[in-house]
Amino acid sequence: MPDLAQMTERLPIAGALLSDLNFNLVREHIETAVKRRGYDGPAEPEEYLLEHGGLLRDDDGRLLPTLAGIVAFGREPHRHVSVCGIDIAQFSGPRPNTTDLVLSRQIRGDLMTIIDRAVDLLWARTEHRTQIVGTERVEVHAYPMVVLRELTVNAAVHRDWSYSGSYIRVQIFPDRIEWISPGGFPGRAPHGVSLETLLHAQVSRNPALAQILYHSGRVESFGMGIDTTLSALQEIDCRTPEVFDNGDIFLFRVFGKQLAESEPVRPSNLTPRQRRIIAVLTARGACSTAELQTALDENVRNIQRDLRLLVEHGVIVAEGATSNRMYRLT
Repeated sequence: MPDLAQMTERLPIAGALLSDLNFNLVREHIETAVKRRGYDGPAEPEEYLLEHGGLLRDDDGRLLPTLAGIVAFGREPHRHVSVCGIDIAQFSGPRPNTTDLVLSRQIRGDLMTIIDRAVDLLWARTEHRTQIVGTERVEVHAYPMVVLRELTVNAAVHRDWSYSGSYIRVQIFPDRIEWISPGGFPGRAPHGVSLETLLHAQVSRNPALAQILYHSGRVESFGMGIDTTLSALQEIDCRTPEVFDNGDIFLFRVFGKQLAESEPVRPSNLTPRQRRIIAVLTARGACSTAELQTALDENVRNIQRDLRLLVEHGVIVAEGATSNRMYRLT
């Protein structure tokens, strides 16, 4: 394992080979960059990686994977960069302690995979309700999806890779979520970091990774993540976030919207998508999530959220292990 204290994202990793990079993943990434960002740079994987800091050509002409290349496109990034991952813990009480621990997950893989999996898990573990607004039924959420995504990406882009043994951590509490990134915020002011200074900060510790994430569609606009987060939270009247930076960690704390109790889900007040789920289950008897997704042509996360609600309120039942779970009407 290399000495990460001497590493930056554009330096090669000792012992890493070209075969440690997943070039199919790079090709898919370039296709996404063309479609979503209008990317018109080098289209071959090796050339793309050389252009954007994922590969380095040494004095002998050899191509060497860099930290950025392994983290973003490595087959097994954790073999070469042991701290490539996100740890998520959820607590039932206001403080992090083992007696209140209700969930602990270690997410490992390439950078884009761990970001996506972390955001999906955060969305699944936070509160979602249905409420009547005027004459319409609407879904309300404790945390906007954009906030979960932006702050998870922000923690990944700005972490300091020299902190060996330290992972990005996300802590979920009943009233808040905390993103904790190893290393202080880059470009930290002499008197620390505040929300005000963050809004005007344009510094990235890992600009190569930030560019790669932009091409992937996970970063919408450079330097706008905090602005987007604050705007989304203000729209739902959330308490002002808090930040903490001691040079060794950077913490961003967000308080969720307190949701009123949702109206019980009954056959008479189902949403249109829930009614479609019921219709499919009525016709087929029992279905898996994948079968429902195919039948309804809906986003799988929306289906999963509706299935949880329908199970919670006794409209349907779930049977079997997670890997082959089936749903049927009660």
